[in-house]
Parts: sequence; structure tokens; C-alpha cells
Amino acid sequence: MTVYEIVAFYRESEEEVREHAERFAALCGFGVRYEKYPAGEKEMTDFIREDTVVCVFNRHAMKFRKFFRFVYAVQRPALVFGTGCSPEAYHRLKLPVGYDLENKEKAVWANFFRRRNARLDVELLVPREKDELIAEKVDNNVYFTEKIFTDSGAVFQKSEWKLPYEKLLESILRREENSWVLMRLPSRVFPFFIPFSLRVYRRYAHVPVLFIPRDESLYIPCH
Repeated sequence: MTVYEIVAFYRESEEEVREHAERFAALCGFGVRYEKYPAGEKEMTDFIREDTVVCVFNRHAMKFRKFFRFVYAVQRPALVFGTGCSPEAYHRLKLPVGYDLENKEKAVWANFFRRRNARLDVELLVPREKDELIAEKVDNNVYFTEKIFTDSGAVFQKSEWKLPYEKLLESILRREENSWVLMRLPSRVFPFFIPFSLRVYRRYAHVPVLFIPRDESLYIPCH
């Protein structure tokens, strides 16, 4: 099995991120490297190597907008946890199935983490959309995701919700339970505007979230 590493970023001490970084890495068979935040986000790429598969962040390291500038800068999946998030959450992954095309990348990444941790419990969360076109897109993404897992021999659960995707996302983020959630990272955060999914995250999140960046050049491991 290919050896990958995660990079955990801290401000003053490695202890700020150690418990979550070590737990996640142990379950997936990753190595761990600790790095102190540089002075500016443009320097973050200096810490990223070819075998860096995930970066780990403590949500409360700095103010929200500044913090996400550093998250965007690494151009890697970012595992973000906050106060009250349990390090035991990484045994159970919740995968909300959206309607955009990029949702398929979430499915591939989710399957990658399940391959690294065969004991990972995965649950697909399917929204109910009133708009027929959006509902059809959700159905297509559900079919694709189920096929990915079935073809790889993964065991997973599926639950259908009586909520549209945005409300479903809000509901699972605000629940204080031992699980982590996979989300897409919006294209960018503007100085005058924060995208909806990040506003929901900032207001409600009580669980660790792995943000998948929108980067067409990002290599998705398949083993």
C-alpha cells in the first residue's frame, strides 16, 4: 500500500492539532508531519509534497476569513476540526450527496479513505429535492456513488432525508456526534462574500469536516 502523509499545521504548539492528526493518520495508515503556520498563506505550498494527501487544521487558529485563506492555499483536502470535536469521530464518515457534478469527486475521495481504513463506516445521505431537474442530478450522483462503493466491495449505508441538500447539510453539521463529514470547498472566499456552504459551516459545525478543493489538477489517489 502506498505510503502517504498528512501535514498538521499549528500556531504555537503541535499539541493544538496532535490528537486529531495522530488519530486520523493511524486509522488510515498515513505518516504525520507538523508544520508551523508561515507568515502568509502564499508560503503554504512550500510545505506540500507529492505524497501529501491531507492537511489538518484547528478551526480556531485564527479568524474565519484569514483561516480559510490558508486552507485554500494548500490545494489539498483539508481536515478541519473545532472545539468540542471528538478525535474518535474518524470511525464514521457521512457523505451528503449533492446535485453538482463535482459531487462525484467526493465519492472517489470517500472510497479512497475507506480503502485506507477498511473498518470505516460510511453513510450516504440523500436529500429530497422538489425541482425535477435537481432531483435527477441527485439521483445520478447517488447511482455513481453507489457504483463506486459496490465495485470496490465496500459496505455502506444509505439514508434518505426529507430535506433539500442545503437543509440536510445544516442538520448534519449541527449534530454533536462522533462522525466526520465530506464537503466540497467553494471556488473561493471573497472579501465581501462567504459562499453559502461555508456560512453554514461557520454557524453550525460541531463535527470535523474534510473539505475537498476545486482543483482539476489535483491528483486523486486510487490505492
